[in-house]
Amino acid sequence: TFSDSPAQWDKVATTIPSERDTEQYAWLGALPGMREFRDERQPGDPKPYAYAIQNKTWESTLSVDRAALEDDQYGQIALRIRQMARVAKSHLDSIVFGLLGTGFVAPGYDGVPFFGVHTQGTPQSNRSGDALSAASLQSAITAMMRFTDDQGRPAGTMPNVLVVPPELYWEATVLLTSALYPDLVTTASQDLAANPLRGMLTLLTTPYLTSPTAWFLLDTSRVIRAIVLQMRKEFEFDAL
Repeated sequence: TFSDSPAQWDKVATTIPSERDTEQYAWLGALPGMREFRDERQPGDPKPYAYAIQNKTWESTLSVDRAALEDDQYGQIALRIRQMARVAKSHLDSIVFGLLGTGFVAPGYDGVPFFGVHTQGTPQSNRSGDALSAASLQSAITAMMRFTDDQGRPAGTMPNVLVVPPELYWEATVLLTSALYPDLVTTASQDLAANPLRGMLTLLTTPYLTSPTAWFLLDTSRVIRAIVLQMRKEFEFDAL
């Protein structure tokens, strides 16, 4: 069973079923906007971005001594099998959250690094070099709310998840739970100001982010999220 194996990948990724070796995605552009209906419909097509994801096959094998079976040590073997289920689910976490870390160099569907300056529609950047703080987090939220799609329309982005490595867990926890404004300020009146970030974002902490200083702000409310996990088949267990 996988019920005792915690995983977080499904909180940030969209799962797409696959039935072939490679899937082609040509529908990632913005949808047509609304217009006044007069004489007839005016169909509009999303911009023709192309992106391909090739499936990979993964496996994990556990060898059990014949003597262990002969000695009827099934309880201990069952514990090892349950641990394999945890490893399998953790593998999906490593794939999904690993993509965030490689997003600074790996190209997105528009051909440029996922985190960088995108020139479709209005040029805009989804990358910040600032360290995590209340000020940088507020600035990033505002910038994301200003994002436009490739048609130049407001994208309606509202970030709701903050992803951090273990090194930033405590700082991020303070930022999102403190009743008072957490950044250092210069006056007593500011020091007593309420924290507008409190309860605004869900915090996810994962060891699969390799950079100890990188933090990621995501909008996971969309049908198509920033990360696509292409699944050809679910995990299977075979005993030989």
